[in-house]
Amino acid sequence: MNNDPDPAAAWPVTQMAEAAVATEAAAEFGEGVWQNTIASADHALEEASRIQRGVQQHFKLMQEARALREELRRAHTEIDRYRGMHARVVVGMRQLEEEHAAEMSRLQAENEMLLVRHRVYKLLAEHYGVAALRFDREVFAQHRDRVLEHVLYKRRKGVSLSSITAAEVAFLLL
Repeated sequence: MNNDPDPAAAWPVTQMAEAAVATEAAAEFGEGVWQNTIASADHALEEASRIQRGVQQHFKLMQEARALREELRRAHTEIDRYRGMHARVVVGMRQLEEEHAAEMSRLQAENEMLLVRHRVYKLLAEHYGVAALRFDREVFAQHRDRVLEHVLYKRRKGVSLSSITAAEVAFLLL
C-alpha cells in the first residue's frame, strides 16, 4: 500500500511550470540573500555606531588629558613662582637676622660702654665729694681716664660694675 503517485500517471511538466518552479526557488533564494544583506548591514551599522562612540569617548578623554596637562603646567608655573618668592623672603629674613644680630651686638657694646662711663663718673663724683676737691677740667680728664682704665681692667677680670667702690679708685687719683 504505497500512497506515492505513479510516475506514469503524472502530468507532463511544461516549460511554464518549470519556469514557475525556478522563479519560486529564485524568490526564496533572493529573499534569503536579501535578509542576510540586511542583517549584515544592520550589524555593520551597529559596529560603526560602537566605533563612533569609542572614538567620541577617546576624543573626550584626549580633551580632558589636554586640559589636565594645561592645569598641571599652570600649577607648576605657580609653584615655581611661589618657590622664587619663598627663596627671596628667606634670603631677606636671613639678611635681616644678620643685620639685627650686628645691630644688637653694637647696641650691647654701646650700652656696656655707657654703663662703664656712668660708673666712672659716679665714682669720680663720690671721690670729689668725699675729698672736697676743687673741680679742674684738665685734672678731671686725667682722673677720668685713670678710673676708666681701672674699671675696664676690673671688668676684664670679671668684677661687676656695682662692686667697684669710690674708695677703691681713690688711690688712683692721689
